[in-house]
Amino acid sequence: MTPSKYFDPELTAFIFDLDGVIWRGHTPIVGAVESVLRLRAAGKRIFYATNNSRLTQAQFAQRLRAIGLELDEADVMTSSAATAWYLQSEFREGFTTYVVGEDGIKSELARIGGRVIDEDAAESTLDVDCVVVGIDRFFTYDKLRLAQKFILKGARFIATNPDWTFPTETGVVPGAGSIVASVEAASGKKPLVIGKPQPTMLRLCVERFGLDAQATAMVGDRLDTDIACGKVAGLRSVLVTTGVHSRAQGLEASGDEKPDAIFDDLPQLCEAVLNS
Repeated sequence: MTPSKYFDPELTAFIFDLDGVIWRGHTPIVGAVESVLRLRAAGKRIFYATNNSRLTQAQFAQRLRAIGLELDEADVMTSSAATAWYLQSEFREGFTTYVVGEDGIKSELARIGGRVIDEDAAESTLDVDCVVVGIDRFFTYDKLRLAQKFILKGARFIATNPDWTFPTETGVVPGAGSIVASVEAASGKKPLVIGKPQPTMLRLCVERFGLDAQATAMVGDRLDTDIACGKVAGLRSVLVTTGVHSRAQGLEASGDEKPDAIFDDLPQLCEAVLNS
């Protein structure tokens, strides 16, 4: 696996994951911002795709600007935005939903006309069109019980993403996938997953921005989501080992989870790109 053979002049765009690639928790990863700026200065198109549904596109764009990265709000693709777009296409006349999640997914659903049932109303509501489950740092037994109630009554079960863990400054913590698994166990139903590794988010990026998939790299820290998603969507897949998975795990991976290239961090990737 020789980076100089992989990075050629035809590679024109990069889609970066955020958690474990650009930052851990609220702390930028050393050299990440500078590397993105160098790639942009060299004429590469830069976009972002995160499974984290906690914030809206606008809020993630604000966080990126705060650490020195210039971008348009639309340059950030989130699992919450992709979920909202999917549900808008499925329920053209509007829909009601119960959300196990935080403001990011609730705001995105409300923005496209979804009626989000709050906790108090959920107790007396008999049914909803769908239950959407994402990251929820305030997850409770009552939320699990209500999600179970609605799914058993026929609501569609939608998961923003399946990540079991989430990288922070102090190590990994439970991710949305852990909560999704709880709801799946309680309801006996499997969810429709919208975020990575499903290709929906990356295909939306390719379509909306007119990208050449073969000349675009998905850069992430997780083999089971970022790398697999890039492969299924027809992009190049690049692992950086600043988040969840290591170089050794990347080298041992197979199938859709096998990256096209592995780098210790974004500065190393940047050098390979600019010196190719």
